[in-house]
Amino acid sequence: MPAFRKKLSVALMGGALVCSGAIGKGKPTTPGGETGVNNLSFPVILSDNASPAGFPLDGAWRWAEITDPATQCLGEDGVMPGQPVPPEYVCYYGRHVTVVSETGSIEFDGDPMVWWLQKRTQNFWKSLSVGHDVSTPLAVSAVDVGDLLESSPSIQTRQIRVEFNMLQHVTADDPELGQFVVTDWAAAVPFPCLVPNAPGDSLDCFAALGMSGAVPGTEQSGNELQGSDFGPGGTRPNPGTQMLLDPSTIREATPADGSPAIPVNALVYSSCARLVIQKIPDHTSPAWDRSSGLWSGPGVGVPLVNLAAYTGAWSTEITSGGSIVYGYNWNAKTAATGIYRLTMVLDGNDSEGPVCNTQLATEFAFGVTKLVNQGENNLSTLIYAGDSDLGDEGGIVYVDLELAAKGGGGGGGKGNKPTR
Repeated sequence: MPAFRKKLSVALMGGALVCSGAIGKGKPTTPGGETGVNNLSFPVILSDNASPAGFPLDGAWRWAEITDPATQCLGEDGVMPGQPVPPEYVCYYGRHVTVVSETGSIEFDGDPMVWWLQKRTQNFWKSLSVGHDVSTPLAVSAVDVGDLLESSPSIQTRQIRVEFNMLQHVTADDPELGQFVVTDWAAAVPFPCLVPNAPGDSLDCFAALGMSGAVPGTEQSGNELQGSDFGPGGTRPNPGTQMLLDPSTIREATPADGSPAIPVNALVYSSCARLVIQKIPDHTSPAWDRSSGLWSGPGVGVPLVNLAAYTGAWSTEITSGGSIVYGYNWNAKTAATGIYRLTMVLDGNDSEGPVCNTQLATEFAFGVTKLVNQGENNLSTLIYAGDSDLGDEGGIVYVDLELAAKGGGGGGGKGNKPTR
């Protein structure tokens, strides 16, 4: 196998909070109390063929042994919004859980089954993570900016969750990554997927795991925990589905331009990504300064946040649902009211501007890359690789956000440069 196709591990760290407290029915009979990291449940392409230091290696999947789900697992009556699952529970037994974002109420659907919970050392699974040939840049299919940033007309809180995500559609005839695309999902574990059963084994295909939904918590809650229904199989009661899922049926990617939805096979991680947050004047159009890698112009503030993934200052996280996200908790307590530009830039390798320490092989390409899942208030904006405003950057995506005084209001800031 060529070096660039070597499977690299991205079982990312830091995506969920440690659980505590006491809820549920019965005393669990499975010893526990240990916590681990969240497991990767959705495939990832390492577009610069580099992964952050410290990611666990591929390896055999493992599951806590469950002989009596009714007593060993948290039941449906223990699922309560905003309440974390005690760490001694390694599983949830019940139906799939949905939290209605508008009301915070819980809905159940499907049949009861065992779901092996995230962040438990007894449970380990990992979807495919695969490198990329850096001789040709990967043109990202879609960019998704966090719902909070795009949907809030103004924000009064000063603890702000910042999220960016890159998503990729891969066709079966792709000369590099097409080998991992499943074309027939009739089998529970379809070709070319191979469930890992030894150290170093990889799943070997773009497939996702079925997840339980919020167990418990809300879509906005750090207490949210999810579990996989895959399980070990065998003769145990409700042993798990032993079924992999088509990731293109799970991840939503609706383009802002009204074109058809993009089937998503994998998420994208670029080690050359950098996060910049600057205050900008209202009703003006700051210019991108390729020499500093910042926005510039009259009234543009110095960066309050300027963190690069390639220095380790900005990291991806793995969520409780098993997806990676470029996330950052912005403490804006000392920030003045006004408009702020939140920018994700893919830094290049020449001496002009910030220099990524690995070869940039990721780009937002005109005619290929689209903004998806756009919010209703603050319109995100793409600037493509090769744009006259850029140097050798692989592209920029940004959103303008208004910080309002507590108790205040106002309309959301808008991007000033149209998507091209």
